[in-house]
Amino acid sequence: MNIFTKLFFTATMVTSSFVVAQQDSINITNLPTTINKDYSFDGIWKISNDGTTSNYRISGGKLTNYSNKTSHTLFLDLYFVPSKSSVDLYDLPNKIATNAQLGQLEGNGTSFNNVIVTFKASDIQVLSQGDYTPILLLKERETGNVLNYKILSNKISLESNNILIDKVVENVELPQMTENNTLAFEKNIDATLSDIYTPVESILEVENANKKVKLAGVWKLEIDFSTLMVTVDGINNSIQNLTSKPTNKLKLLVYFSKQNITDAKEIDGFELLNFDVPSVFGNTKKENLSFTSNITKLVPSGEYYPILVLAEKNEVGNYVIKSTLSLGEKYIWQ
Repeated sequence: MNIFTKLFFTATMVTSSFVVAQQDSINITNLPTTINKDYSFDGIWKISNDGTTSNYRISGGKLTNYSNKTSHTLFLDLYFVPSKSSVDLYDLPNKIATNAQLGQLEGNGTSFNNVIVTFKASDIQVLSQGDYTPILLLKERETGNVLNYKILSNKISLESNNILIDKVVENVELPQMTENNTLAFEKNIDATLSDIYTPVESILEVENANKKVKLAGVWKLEIDFSTLMVTVDGINNSIQNLTSKPTNKLKLLVYFSKQNITDAKEIDGFELLNFDVPSVFGNTKKENLSFTSNITKLVPSGEYYPILVLAEKNEVGNYVIKSTLSLGEKYIWQ
């Protein structure tokens, strides 16, 4: 199931209440070098209840095995970690009983789709009052090894024996829309780049991309509209500099194109947001990259191909496209 189909992102989101930002800082220590190389939590993972508040579930897009071999028996452990804390991956607090037995998974991109993890309200009501961030660990039954982890964007609050998912704060204004159809809190967006790749419709020339500086490996895009967060990461993903000189400043754009980029000389569409990327030294690459930020631009309703665009700042201060990468099939934005 793709994560963009039937997304309801409209001006009605500008109201007098909103969900508190969920990316509370969780610092995980003691990470092995094998984490996040072969197994991936793809799509959106979020918590909901069954309507009675006695049982809860985590629904996940899919778990993917990118290695070239079948896994051992896989399962998931669930922990409720106090928000804004630093924890050891192998000593996470507040383990919650679940039914998350998955089994073996073939390799080469095979996935468990629509993963469901259930747990009882009574198991988390015993915790102290406060805010918690759920963390899932993917493990092997035979070895006990931790293969990967997922920090959920939901925040769970315990107040007076009540369980609140993404506690709502009333009477707080969202950033308002400007005349350029852009939310007003563009605090990390380069103004020069925004002048070039405006939030209104634009045309990108891509004919000469992917030659000397390029995106490589498996890249993924995840958009969570419950938190207005965008994550770009991947498996063994990298930015490669095939020249002998270091690059200038780089930007990575999430771009929604009206055309499939295959064999296209130019595309038109809309930039959703962009990320700063450090310079890459000559004949080297930056690997295992991950970017997270808030949605800052409203894309008009329509059908789009999601594309990553890597741009480099030239000598006169303009950004020039260096690489493009398609992120899959056409999606509906409405």
